[in-house]
Amino acid sequence: MIRHYSGTSGSPTLTDVAWLNTRHNTSDTHAASGTATPVPVPTSGTNYGYWVALRADCTVTPAVSVGTMTFYADGASGLPTGITAKVATASSYVQATGTSGTTGLQLNTTNYPTLAAPPVDLFTYTAGSPLAVTGSIANPSTGPFGDWVVLQVEVASTAAGPGEIPFETWNWAWVET
Repeated sequence: MIRHYSGTSGSPTLTDVAWLNTRHNTSDTHAASGTATPVPVPTSGTNYGYWVALRADCTVTPAVSVGTMTFYADGASGLPTGITAKVATASSYVQATGTSGTTGLQLNTTNYPTLAAPPVDLFTYTAGSPLAVTGSIANPSTGPFGDWVVLQVEVASTAAGPGEIPFETWNWAWVET
């Protein structure tokens, strides 16, 4: 399963999101729907959603192992002009912060020091060229494993007025033996 990490780094809240929507907002909680704490269109510059940290969690021991994980989108952003989604992997969880209802901190290697690289546009990763996610788990182990996939929505002042944006599908893939 895939878990969304939120809350304090020492004792995060884990939400199973494998079959749920994950709404980007300006709050460090998982939201599958609703309009609380949206990312507002700023009068200038950019507002950021609180980053969303996702990690694989093996709840049943694999026959042999699970690994070779990847993460990707369809390659064609359906997000409105002025809205982008960024992604990177990280070796540990860092709690998302910012000003609830206004903006999160920008996802970068300063604010999230364990990112493997600066975040890039999510839609550059496709099934044919996915983001590699380091980590594996082997029998008889269970539990969280591998790097975190960290996402953030950016809303520029050039974005259209308020409203919900269309859903985008993001995919995880792995090899289980």
